[in-house]
Amino acid sequence: MCILSKCKLTLFWSRKPDVQDKATGINRIMVKKAGDELRQAYQILAQVDDQDMVDYAVFTLQAAEKRYGYLLKKLKEQEKRESFAAEGSER
Repeated sequence: MCILSKCKLTLFWSRKPDVQDKATGINRIMVKKAGDELRQAYQILAQVDDQDMVDYAVFTLQAAEKRYGYLLKKLKEQEKRESFAAEGSER
């Protein structure tokens, strides 16, 4: 199953402008680029027919899935921290 189909990105991307976390250096643009790389890896896997290229495509796909999942998780954690901080400052 594609990791991209699990995420509801339309609401996620429309929240606020791109802000880079000082500690991790992760921002929405990085996550979007990782998602694009993941889509490209799926396309490559669908097009190859040579066994060596299939192996390469599978390894590339696995790496892209891990990277995208990691960046998305960290960005969500970052935004959750920011929303809690904003709620705390309002009180």
